[in-house]
Amino acid sequence: MELYNLFELSIYLILLLVIYKVVTAIDISKIFLKGHVTEIKIFYLVIIIVLTKVTGDFIVMVMEYLRKLLGIG
Repeated sequence: MELYNLFELSIYLILLLVIYKVVTAIDISKIFLKGHVTEIKIFYLVIIIVLTKVTGDFIVMVMEYLRKLLGIG
């Protein structure tokens, strides 16, 4: 079971890197006032955390469902 938990953690870390690259490629600064750099950074951080959590939970949920369906573990 510890190996499975390590696998889950690695999924979240990989997703964090991927989603960071995707979100930072989008120019969100156009919806903020000029000079509000702190707000833009906080917005990026929140979006990255939320998308990583939602996507990671979905992948883990599918993995759990497949494990139960196949009778593994």
